[in-house]
Amino acid sequence: MSNQDRIFKAYLDDQRQSLQAPLGSVFAFTESLLELSVISELESLKADVEKIANASSSMMEMLASISALTPSSQTELSRLRHDLRNAIGLVDGFSEILLEDCDDKIASEYIGQIRHQSQLFQARLEQFTLGNDGAVAADPIEAIFKSFKRGILRDDREHMAASILVVDDNDSSRDLLAHQLQRQNYMVIEAASGERCLEIMRSAEPDVVLLDLVMPDMNGYEVLQVIRGDEALRRIPVVVISGMQDEEGAVRCIDAGASDYLLKPVNGTLLRARISASLETKQWRDREREYLAELEKSQRFIRKIFGRYLSDEIVQRLLDDNDGLKLGGELRQVTVLMADIRGFSALSQQLGPEQCVTLLNNYFGKMTEVIQRFRGTVDEFVGDGILVIFGAPLSDKDDCDRALACAVAMQLAIKDVNALNVADGLPEISMGIGLNTGDVVAGNVGSELRSKYGVVGHNVNLTGRIESCTVGGQILASPATMAGASVEVLAGEQVSVSLKGMGDAVQLSEVLGVGMPYDLLLNPSSVQWQGCSNKLCLQLTLMAGKQAGASQYTVTLDARAGDKLRVISSEALPVLADVRIDGFEACYAKITTQNTEREYVVTMTSTSPELQGVLQRAFSE
Repeated sequence: MSNQDRIFKAYLDDQRQSLQAPLGSVFAFTESLLELSVISELESLKADVEKIANASSSMMEMLASISALTPSSQTELSRLRHDLRNAIGLVDGFSEILLEDCDDKIASEYIGQIRHQSQLFQARLEQFTLGNDGAVAADPIEAIFKSFKRGILRDDREHMAASILVVDDNDSSRDLLAHQLQRQNYMVIEAASGERCLEIMRSAEPDVVLLDLVMPDMNGYEVLQVIRGDEALRRIPVVVISGMQDEEGAVRCIDAGASDYLLKPVNGTLLRARISASLETKQWRDREREYLAELEKSQRFIRKIFGRYLSDEIVQRLLDDNDGLKLGGELRQVTVLMADIRGFSALSQQLGPEQCVTLLNNYFGKMTEVIQRFRGTVDEFVGDGILVIFGAPLSDKDDCDRALACAVAMQLAIKDVNALNVADGLPEISMGIGLNTGDVVAGNVGSELRSKYGVVGHNVNLTGRIESCTVGGQILASPATMAGASVEVLAGEQVSVSLKGMGDAVQLSEVLGVGMPYDLLLNPSSVQWQGCSNKLCLQLTLMAGKQAGASQYTVTLDARAGDKLRVISSEALPVLADVRIDGFEACYAKITTQNTEREYVVTMTSTSPELQGVLQRAFSE
């Protein structure tokens, strides 16, 4: 043996004896404790003292391996330190528990001496080196840290509770931590391996994990990687508890996703403080998660409720835009669609309130489905009318095309509405639609207390007047809408009408269908006139809005085709004007066409059984 080897062996013997001395004192004081009646007669105290004695004996056996170390035994020394820290942690932990549970003065003095000798042992252990502790490249334990990848993000959304999972392959270390935590009223779950840790986390969902770093099957860092890569697990905070006193390794554990890093032996007070801090932080994060969940629930509620009235685009704008409810508007070019049930005022007088609401719900429900399919914005429901916007709040180059296609689809959907009405014992209805394209002011209108998104301006009013010119099943579009269409539009008759607020007469086009990509066509109506051999005179009163005007006309019934009446008048009748058929309750019509100087077509918009009976007798005689 060389002199250098003899010197190194003597150094190891000296270090071993230096470490054995405080352990021998610990063992001696535990024997003295066991002889005290206050300890020996209480099974729980006796069991804790025996655990301290077993830990000190175990460390004595570990120290025997020091003699076999060489200057290059960095791995063996690292492992020895780790195991000794685990064991001395048991001495500290159970001695602290004994101090809390036993108020005997002599026992407390012995326990204090045990804690003093433990601290002496730990100080000497940290000073023990092989003279080359920097050479850790070959150390598999230290190599755990070398494989760490920095920058794994933590998910800060955690749920507050009081269950703690203790993960350690050392039974005594787990037992100590469990004992300490249970005394603090935590529910403790134990796992002896990394694999078992992951299984328990998935099934029991603990609120905090105390994770040992050095374990045989999966080291702590590998467990961290799995946890942070699993969406269901990554919200659970993990505190790494290790015997590796390595500052860089601790930093990398934190970067890898650990919430904290504690060294063995763990001070009970420090452990309690770290867990409390983690749970408190977790409580705030849990409140944040609950708040976000409640916010999401509220948004779903808003979408569900207001989505009945507003388009998805407007609802999304209100939810996403901080200025979504800001009053004010902007000039936009839009296509406005107005639809209205023909003769609804008279119809509503014949129905009860519940029947009236059911009829409207059948109508609005089907129409809203169609409108949203063509990405229209339902601006409002006014009585039995619907105001729809294409081009606000979001505009596209096909706004006009979608509005035309939507109008045709709405007329086709009246068949489904009437099927619902018949099933509910309600009368069938018909609808007129007007379309117009032009500049409007679009934005939030109202006050800070109550506002709505809508459009205002001359072109909105013009659309309403165009719609008033229609009869049931008819679509009339302004020249601007027809000019703005890029799809093929099948147009019927054109009608020239003077509208209020317009200087010159407006040429309105009847829309019968739109081409590809919509390919929608209204069902053609064949007009077969039945002549009236017994001429019947009818008295017509011109309507001024909802009120009867002063102008009255006497006409002679010449022929009938469904709800259309061909009449002869000695006076010129205003085309597209609404009239009341006098002598019958709630019977109205619109003068739709002038065939010759004296011949006109009048379309009934609201009728009664009495009038239907008169017409049936007139054409059956």
